[in-house]
Amino acid sequence: MKKISCIFCAAAVLLSGLCGCGKSEKEDIKTVDLRYRVADSYDLPASGAQSFTIMVTSTEPWVIKSAHPDWCIIDIEEGEASDPEAVRTGKATPVTARVQYYDNTGLDDRDDTIEISSDYWVGKTVKVHQKGIAFLTVPEEDLEQDVVKAGGDYVIHVESNQDWSVKVTSGDWISVKEGAAGHGVGTATVTAVENTSELRYAEVTVYDRHEEAVATVKFTQDGVQLVPAANEIRAGFDQLSAEVAVEANAAWTVEKASEADDWFTIETPEGEGNGTIRISLTKNEGTAMRKATILLKNKVANEGDYQAEKEIVVKQAFEVTPQRIILDDAEMEHWTSDWANTPAYTAGVGTLFTAKARLNRTMKFGTYTFNWSNFSGMPRVRHWFCFSDGTEVKADIRPGSGKVSFDFNAPSSGSSDKPSLSSFYDVDFSKPVALTCKFDPSGAGYCHVTFLVNGVEAGSFDTSEKLLHTVKWGSDINMYIGVQDEGSEGASAVCEWYEYTVPVNWDE
Repeated sequence: MKKISCIFCAAAVLLSGLCGCGKSEKEDIKTVDLRYRVADSYDLPASGAQSFTIMVTSTEPWVIKSAHPDWCIIDIEEGEASDPEAVRTGKATPVTARVQYYDNTGLDDRDDTIEISSDYWVGKTVKVHQKGIAFLTVPEEDLEQDVVKAGGDYVIHVESNQDWSVKVTSGDWISVKEGAAGHGVGTATVTAVENTSELRYAEVTVYDRHEEAVATVKFTQDGVQLVPAANEIRAGFDQLSAEVAVEANAAWTVEKASEADDWFTIETPEGEGNGTIRISLTKNEGTAMRKATILLKNKVANEGDYQAEKEIVVKQAFEVTPQRIILDDAEMEHWTSDWANTPAYTAGVGTLFTAKARLNRTMKFGTYTFNWSNFSGMPRVRHWFCFSDGTEVKADIRPGSGKVSFDFNAPSSGSSDKPSLSSFYDVDFSKPVALTCKFDPSGAGYCHVTFLVNGVEAGSFDTSEKLLHTVKWGSDINMYIGVQDEGSEGASAVCEWYEYTVPVNWDE
C-alpha cells in the first residue's frame, strides 16, 4: 500500500538590503505555502505501467520535474500561483498533473526521482522504481532431481534473456560437465559419479549476469538411507520404556554394543523401511547415570555390499532427591499474588487459598509436586505450567466433581496440536492430595510429561514438533497455582508445601 502525502509546506526566507552608513537594516520575509497530494514512492513494472497523479497548489509558481525526463512524460510540469488566502484555507483548486512512464526496454531495473518545488522551496521528492525486462527461470520439474546409484548425466534447463552461470555449491560427487555459462535459453549438464555408500545430497546454483543466485537445483543420489531421529536416547531413573524413530529405505537391525549392559532390552531388534526402535528399561536404583550404546545397521544381501552403522547412546538418569519447600510467608515473597484475594499462611497448617486467590512465579525447569488438603466447599485447585508462545499445561483438583482433570492450550504459532487426557477419579479428597507434573526426556529435545496423583500415574504424553512443540527439555516455566469456586457457598484449600526435583545434567 502506498503512503499518500498530503502536505502543507510553509517556508520563509530572509531578504536583506543594506543601506548607507548610519541607516537601519531593512528586513523582508518571504513565505511559500506549497501543498501536494502524492505517494512517497511507486514500484512500476517494466511495461504497461499505470500512470499516477500529483495534485499541487501553492502561493508561488511551482514546478514538477523528473531526474530522468526521457523515461517519463509529465503532462503538466509547472503552474501559476494561486490566491494565498485560498491556499491557506484549503479552498484553492489544485492542479492535477499526470505522470506516465515509458516501457523500460533495458535488462536492469531503474530508479528515478520526481521533485515538487515552488520558488526556492523543494516540498517533496518522490521515488520511482521500474523493473527491467531481464528474467531467468529454471523449470520447477528441474529443481529437485533424483540420481541413480550408478550416477550419470543430468540436465538443468535455463530460460533467460541474459548471461547466466552454473556452479556446484554443495556435494563433491557431482560436477558441471557442460554449460557452466550461457546466454538466453540454454542447458547445463551435470554429471554424478557412482554411489557405493549412503544416500547423499548435492546442490547446483544458477546465477544471473550479476552473479546473484536465482535458483538452486537439489540432487539426491540413491544409496543406503539409515537415519535415526536422534543419536541419543534419554530416560528418567524410573522410566521403563523409550523409543527413537528411524528413516530408512532398507531392512535394518539393532543390537547392543556390549551385552554386559543388561539394564535395558531392545524390543525391536530389526525392522524394514521407516520404523521405530523401542527399548525397555529397568529402574535405575544407583546413584550415577547409566550409559550404553546400541548399533543400528542396514542388512546386506551380498558380501561386499555397503553397510551403514549408526551409534545411538542410551542414557538413564539416577534418582534425584526432591527439595521440599514450605509455602510460608518467606517463600511467598518470591511469588506474586495476582487475583482478588491473597493467600494467607498459618504456621503448622499451611497456606489458605480462598476463591480467587492465586500465586504466580517463573520457575526453573524440573518436576513439581504440590500438596493440598482441607478442601472446603467446591474448590477448583488450579495448576498452570506455562511455556512460550501461549502454551499451557493445566491440571485441576476438583473435589466437587470427584476428579482431577487436565487441559491444555496449544502454541499460537505453527501446526502443533494439544493432547487429550481423561480425568482421574481414584482420589480420596478427605485426605491430602499430592499432584505431580513430571518431565522426563524424550527424543529430539522434547519431553515425556507425566501427571501423578499421590504417586499414581494419572496420564502422560510426549511433546513433539506436532504436539505442544514449545514444551522442550530445559524450558523455563511460568507457573500459577490458585483456587476458583465451582459452587456458590465459598471454597478454599490449603497448600502446605511443594517439592522441586532438579532435572538431570545429561552431559555429565
